[in-house]
Amino acid sequence: MVNKITKGVILASGSGTRARPATYYIPKPMLPLGQVPMTKRIAYQMIDAGINDILIVSRNDREGITTFNMLLDYFSKEKVADNLSEYKKEIENGKIRIGLDFQPVDRKTGKPLGTAAGLKVAYDSGFLNDEPCAVMFSDVMQQNIEGGKSLLEQMLSKYDGNTLVSMKTHNIERITEKSAAYGDYLGGNLYKLDKIVEKPALEYVKKNPTELSVAGGIYLINEDGKNKIEKVKRGAGGEYHITDVINMQAKDGQAYGYLIDKSKFKSYDAGDFDVLIRENLEEKYKSDFFNYVKNSKAAVKTIFLGGVAMYGSKNDLMELMSFLSK
Repeated sequence: MVNKITKGVILASGSGTRARPATYYIPKPMLPLGQVPMTKRIAYQMIDAGINDILIVSRNDREGITTFNMLLDYFSKEKVADNLSEYKKEIENGKIRIGLDFQPVDRKTGKPLGTAAGLKVAYDSGFLNDEPCAVMFSDVMQQNIEGGKSLLEQMLSKYDGNTLVSMKTHNIERITEKSAAYGDYLGGNLYKLDKIVEKPALEYVKKNPTELSVAGGIYLINEDGKNKIEKVKRGAGGEYHITDVINMQAKDGQAYGYLIDKSKFKSYDAGDFDVLIRENLEEKYKSDFFNYVKNSKAAVKTIFLGGVAMYGSKNDLMELMSFLSK
């Protein structure tokens, strides 16, 4: 059993419907926090944690081609060292590698086939073989409030060859939108998982109550993931879910959960337009975000200006308008 994780997969295939109107012009994986694309921030978390071989999985169908092309341009061999300048030397000498691939979509709906389908690309392409990996989403980030080790680093320090996934506590309504996780508390942040149900019905959660959900966007999947992903069937929403991989491993006694301490970590999520705006108006990101807006095309400026008017304070709006007029 391999305990060292050196490979990471970033899933970046979402269409970003909840983040519209911003995603009419900016692909969801490239939405900014400050003026840094979320995918870049996720890549940095992986690199900082010692993961030096990264595959970004996008989509290049008709709807997703803009996302694919923008990611391809940003993370291309010609530009990635400059765009990730803090690691320029390591990228140029090949110690850090970042590649891009794409997943198929449903032939009838044209929609992505889900998170497990995105991860399967990493196996089918040969990027992953019989080895563990870290999987993260391009639009979800946990940030240490105190500025210490990232959640990914903390989880990697606990990885012992069994799959380990981040979890949160949610109320019953939120559980039905995400997943329901069941298992035994082991102490500290750790749980031994027995079962995971993706997007369970409300009646199911009422009969089988839990506050735990596989959430937070970090999955440390052991080498058995390759075997399990071949067995995943379509689930909620007609998609293949990574949680079904974890559920199969839980039944085999191979899956554990790491509960996120919300007092120490803040979650950032580019999935919803209103949340994106509010996050960018935090003091530590506001100045960079205003610069991003100022340097954007007219349509993007208008969208973000409208977003600040809707979801920010009057002072935020006046400050942005003043900044744009200079």
